[in-house]
Amino acid sequence: MKKNIRFLLFFLMIGLFLSWPIHNLYSKLNQPIEEKQLAALDQIAHELLTYAKKGDLEGAEQRIVQLAERFPNQHLPNPIRIESLNAVTQSILAAKQSFASANASEQQLLWHATRVRIAIDALTHDHQPMWRSYYPSLVTQVQNLQLSAVERNFSQFREQFDENYRLFLAIKPGMSIQLPEGQMSSITVAYDIISKEMRNSQVDWQLVREALRELNTSFQVAFVGEEKSTFARLMMRPDSPIVILASISIALIMALSYVAWKKYDGEIRST
Repeated sequence: MKKNIRFLLFFLMIGLFLSWPIHNLYSKLNQPIEEKQLAALDQIAHELLTYAKKGDLEGAEQRIVQLAERFPNQHLPNPIRIESLNAVTQSILAAKQSFASANASEQQLLWHATRVRIAIDALTHDHQPMWRSYYPSLVTQVQNLQLSAVERNFSQFREQFDENYRLFLAIKPGMSIQLPEGQMSSITVAYDIISKEMRNSQVDWQLVREALRELNTSFQVAFVGEEKSTFARLMMRPDSPIVILASISIALIMALSYVAWKKYDGEIRST
């Protein structure tokens, strides 16, 4: 009996170690052709940003040319709004033009590479997209803008606003892929109100502060309000490694229970 239990425990440990590789293999074998092609685009976008960060502009330009050639022929596994599709396409074309230009600075090229990377990532990563990682930076910038608006420091506010708006434009194509149109509209309207006031000879700081409060609320909803538990997502998926692990554990527990019952039954019969 003890020998059988040791064997079953041994096989349980083997099953636990193999559950994750089995999950990865199952996912790859079961992956539709559209998702495989999109994963290849995601890898190219990753290399684009990596080369841009290293300052290898030739390598980065080759990657953005590949994306510009492949993306128009890419069939997306999940439908997206035409506005979002256009935003991704325009970000790729703008990056391609910038890398082909002799006047673009490395900082500008890095910004374009980042925007393309975030947009392609949003197409391939539904649960943990890159654009969500920018939430702390956006919130901090909005808080600084609110403080400058209270102090009515126009030059400081303008500098901070330009920085914040530039960050938003970098992640906007990625956000638009996964957020409802209403949420994107509320964010865009808040930015438009502030931009309009920045062009006026007399800034209505009360209106600016109200727009910043709306912007902060919209970011809260967009980044935090709709977020679900990662564990819950994993449990809901039929190919989840947790489900596979649980299935192996249940099978082995049932086997152990059967062996224990057989032993008990045998002892009863022998008495």
